Amino acid sequence: MPYSLIPSAQKKPHYGLLLLVLLVLLVVAPLMPPDTPEYGVEFFFDLVLVMGAYSTLTGSKHRLPFLVLTALTLATRWADMVGDQSSFSLASIVLVIAWLVYAVALIVVALFRMPSVDTNTILAAIVAYVLAAVAFASLFELIELMQPGSFRGLSMDGLPREIEHALMYFSVVSITTMGYGDIVPVSSLARSFASLEGMFGTLYLAVMIARLVGLHGRSEDGA
Repeated sequence: MPYSLIPSAQKKPHYGLLLLVLLVLLVVAPLMPPDTPEYGVEFFFDLVLVMGAYSTLTGSKHRLPFLVLTALTLATRWADMVGDQSSFSLASIVLVIAWLVYAVALIVVALFRMPSVDTNTILAAIVAYVLAAVAFASLFELIELMQPGSFRGLSMDGLPREIEHALMYFSVVSITTMGYGDIVPVSSLARSFASLEGMFGTLYLAVMIARLVGLHGRSEDGA
């Protein structure tokens, strides 16, 4: 059986639901009042992890390590939520970054091995792009946690969840190269990764569009 990370045409596509949950997380979570319990937002993020593992690992040899990483990430996030130790917060962010990078890598590798393009392939490419934005947002959160004041424009007296949402917004602005300037990286490390995200967003779109167009042209030639 050929190696495949994304479901074939005979299998039910999964990336549409995963993309929907991601969009709900990105759009609805920042609109929730600050005093709302964190469990609602955490539910959607956990759903992203579970559905991401289910979608990405269809027919994959990476099933066991990725499932272990998913379980560790979920356990650490809940330990951070119910516990008071800051070490859980640091471990949670690190594991989330590792999970997101792993998931994006699996999807991108699969996309470059696909012989043809269909709706689920396009959805997978979009999911990888959004997951990359979430990964950079988590990285910025880690930088801010380790070096407070790395970003100007954040509400320093706000709740951690408000800072997390602000950095998610900054990540989306950076990966799409809009650059509004209301949140600015000021530390050297923050500036470096903000620049890297901008380059990644531009190159990803250029390379992925070229890949999908090439696959579509090849499918038409073989038809």
